[in-house]
Amino acid sequence: MTFQIRKRGDRRVEVGLDFIRVGENVIIGSTHWLGEDGRRQERYQVLTIRHGKIVDMQGCATRRHAERLAPRTGARGAHAVVG
Repeated sequence: MTFQIRKRGDRRVEVGLDFIRVGENVIIGSTHWLGEDGRRQERYQVLTIRHGKIVDMQGCATRRHAERLAPRTGARGAHAVVG
């Protein structure tokens, strides 16, 4: 991603982050930005947290895939927005 930012030169890069807590120890994080063609790009990560540290991270191309993967990584409980 750093290469893509440098490649744009003077063009402004806007990156957004979102987090959804899906269980006591599992968070789905998302990153979104505008691609070179001006279209919105998104990627998702399922993070498993233990003792305040990330112990596992799985990358997903869609939110639906991240939500399906989260229960297999130890998620419990309802969805709640974090941060």
